Amino acid sequence: MSGDDLVSHTVFVWFMSILTAGVGGIYFVLDIKRLWQLRNADGKDPVVHDKRFGFGIGVLIGAIGVIGVLKYHLS
Repeated sequence: MSGDDLVSHTVFVWFMSILTAGVGGIYFVLDIKRLWQLRNADGKDPVVHDKRFGFGIGVLIGAIGVIGVLKYHLS
């Protein structure tokens, strides 16, 4: 650790990992819940279709964030 660093590299990596996995996990859970609430909605309605697409992308991004952090720390 040089004199200009506020925290060590290890602390920074763990902070960013917890932050990334936390935000990704929250998006994953919330968007799964929102998709579940739309399961009986009219799929022909463009607004419902757009919501399903957006929540699906949120699930994908959340999963990538959590899996990426796990892969980084477990490899």
